Amino acid sequence: MVENLNKEDLKAVSKEQIPEFAKNLSAVDVRFLVDTLAEKDDSLRYKAFLLLQANSRQSSSVYPYWDVLAEKLESDNSYQRSLGSMLIVENVRWDKDCKFAKTISKYLRCCEDEKFITARQAIQGLAIVTGSTDQYNDRIKQNLTSMSYAHYKESQQKLLNKDKANVLAIIQNKRKLD
Repeated sequence: MVENLNKEDLKAVSKEQIPEFAKNLSAVDVRFLVDTLAEKDDSLRYKAFLLLQANSRQSSSVYPYWDVLAEKLESDNSYQRSLGSMLIVENVRWDKDCKFAKTISKYLRCCEDEKFITARQAIQGLAIVTGSTDQYNDRIKQNLTSMSYAHYKESQQKLLNKDKANVLAIIQNKRKLD
């Protein structure tokens, strides 16, 4: 295992190595990876994202960077909005300070993003949120039911509506269990 990750080490990490590398990230590595999310090099940025995503599923070490991730939700760059939204949902499970309550409006705007893939990733991410906490289910349901996807192609609308229906079904099924 590498002491502290750098760009060369990150380039050398294969997709198959991501889960193992993610387990052993130091605080310095996490900071480096969060900074690397702004990197111009797509392969570095993507590997940084994958490591942070995998790490976020195992520990709260990315959670201190919530505000950095939340800023990405309003980026001019749709890729940055996607990265922010996908990492935020993975960190809702560690959200002891209820930061998602302050971020949810920005997040929900991503569910109607101008870019189809960003909207789709944000809607799918709501399934992770509802799996982590019931706290936002009413707000999520209210917003999803009022969202319109008329500005997307018909084939894209179908996929977004399917994703939306999946999240709403998760919320409904959780209510039945309560």
